Amino acid sequence: MAFFRQRLSASESCTLSLFLALVAVSITSCSESGPSIDEQLQIARQDYEAFDFLAARDGFEEALNQDPDNVEAAYGHARLLMELNQYEDAIAAFELALSLAPDNPHVHEGYLNTLVWGGKLRGRRDWLDRTIELGQETIRSFPDRVKPYESVEDAVGELNQSERWLRILDALAMRSEGASAYRINNSQVFRIHRIGARLRAARSSGDTSAVATIEDELKRELDVASAAENETDEAGTETKFDRQYFLAYGYELLNDSDEQHRWLNRLDETPEGREMNGDMIHFDVFYMDHFMSRDSSFEQRLEIVERWKQRFLPTWDTGDVGAFRVALSEEQSILEDEADRQNEESGQVDEDLLDRIIGNAYDLVRLETWTGAGAYSRITRLLIDFEVRHEVALEFVDEAIAGLKEKRAGLIYPGASLDEVDGARENWIASMERLRGLVLVGLDRNAEAEEVFRQLVANAPRSDRLAALGELLADQGSTEEAYELLVAALGHDAQDERLRSNADRIRELVEELALALSRDERRLDAEIDSIRIEVADAARQHLIGDRLDRAAPDFILTDTEGHQWRLSELIGKVVVLNYWATWCGPCRQEFPHYSSLVDSYASADDVVFLAITTDHDHSLTREFLMENDYRFTVLFDEGSATDFHVTGIPAHFILGPEGRIQYATSGFPGAERYNEEMRWRIDALRAGGVAPVELD
Repeated sequence: MAFFRQRLSASESCTLSLFLALVAVSITSCSESGPSIDEQLQIARQDYEAFDFLAARDGFEEALNQDPDNVEAAYGHARLLMELNQYEDAIAAFELALSLAPDNPHVHEGYLNTLVWGGKLRGRRDWLDRTIELGQETIRSFPDRVKPYESVEDAVGELNQSERWLRILDALAMRSEGASAYRINNSQVFRIHRIGARLRAARSSGDTSAVATIEDELKRELDVASAAENETDEAGTETKFDRQYFLAYGYELLNDSDEQHRWLNRLDETPEGREMNGDMIHFDVFYMDHFMSRDSSFEQRLEIVERWKQRFLPTWDTGDVGAFRVALSEEQSILEDEADRQNEESGQVDEDLLDRIIGNAYDLVRLETWTGAGAYSRITRLLIDFEVRHEVALEFVDEAIAGLKEKRAGLIYPGASLDEVDGARENWIASMERLRGLVLVGLDRNAEAEEVFRQLVANAPRSDRLAALGELLADQGSTEEAYELLVAALGHDAQDERLRSNADRIRELVEELALALSRDERRLDAEIDSIRIEVADAARQHLIGDRLDRAAPDFILTDTEGHQWRLSELIGKVVVLNYWATWCGPCRQEFPHYSSLVDSYASADDVVFLAITTDHDHSLTREFLMENDYRFTVLFDEGSATDFHVTGIPAHFILGPEGRIQYATSGFPGAERYNEEMRWRIDALRAGGVAPVELD
């Protein structure tokens, strides 16, 4: 403004000064009164549609402060808390909204959705039980609304009590009275979910006769419904959305994807139908179309995800943030693949393509509220790898670090337990700091980068950090220190495996430095092995000494032979729990090694192994075990995974003889590490102490 003022005449300057004074008065007046409640709500809705969920949350909260009885403000505030995975606060906020609008189905649906996801990710069985209890009342009140069924069935499934879902629906059909009974018994949505529960229960039990009977009945009902819908089309009468939903869901139960897609597309023609078919059309149509197009051309794949994005584009009243986020992330993967191809072929990436990738990234870092830090890391790594737009990369990484330090909502995986959150946040900060150092190198700000890397190495000398500092010093001519750091990086990599595809390049650089320093290259492997042994021993001591000492939730579960197991009756033994499922790829990879581990302790009376399947369909479990000739003990879960706060599988818990959880791990780290580390932990808890470990 000062620049423009210098170019004005004296009279013009006076006129402008008067104008600015009037504007200042106007602004002061506005700031004193603030926006009206309607304006505040409109701003919050706009922030939501711009994917600025933090601003939207705060905007709805401000509106609620202005008018504590405003239903939209209360609902909006609760909805944004849920979107940001702030479940404890969201539950309280939805309860307030329900007290203001007890007859609003959207508020009921939001509350149930918060309870079920919070229950799953926070390990809160009581929230899942509340979902089931309150969901029944919501279904009774709104039997044609789809989402309450999905929430209750999800909660029941999380507790691995699928047969309970059928009992709930049967009870609703028989015990409802008056208007509720009429609504339920005349709802096609209720009817098809009840049929689905019967069919899944029969399939899970392995009762092939019952399965065939139910499927035949369903086929006849679908034929009748389809004929009625065709008559409706010819007569031009009112569309029966619940009947179209019945058809789409029914054909899904029969695995008839062509007919299912036909009716899903019919539902998608109207706003009412789109609200009913959201989950099915997302997973069974758009996601599958995308999956099946993975070998198609770049343009064809983009066309599919663009339709997907447009279908679920979030507005305040329509769309779906979760589905849109998945579509946008898949589009980003397609764009990144194309960028990789271009870079490999020509050593450069089209600028328009980079613009699009960066534009998507700006949306993803705000939309990805499950692991927002990961979205920041993804775009930063890409720009580092392509050696482009380092200034943009620095903006992303600085914003991520600031958000993590401020404990901004949406950056950390919401399934992390409360005692894991701080550690996860510190790990992400360190990871982003390393990326920041690499970006600074790309900007030729080497002194700053060196300071970053040295601090990271001082905090924890991991292989990737040692390598980053070593490479930088090698480029600067500090050959001696670079050599020591890079040898250390290779030694640490045997334990932490963080160099990945860079390991060969680091090895080549070390050999070059050894030659420059006139080092005996034949001693290089001995130096690396010496560090590796030292690091492995320290890692082993840390691993067995880092005990949780947490209380173990008791359970009574039934195994595949019908025998019951009570966990508390195993006190005095080391107990190894392994949560798994037949659909889990890493679980399948792990199982041959788990089986060998079980066999190796077969003569040990003080060690018990229990594999606990989270499969809803028990027939799949039995079939899988039989096909692979696995003979170890397998229990059917009934909610213990929630009690143990299992949010990813395979998950392992090792209990000491006193019956407390001492170790917990998740994922399959590979055969060698799995066998070694599981034995270390088990033997550390046995009465005889730690068995000797031979290092190769």
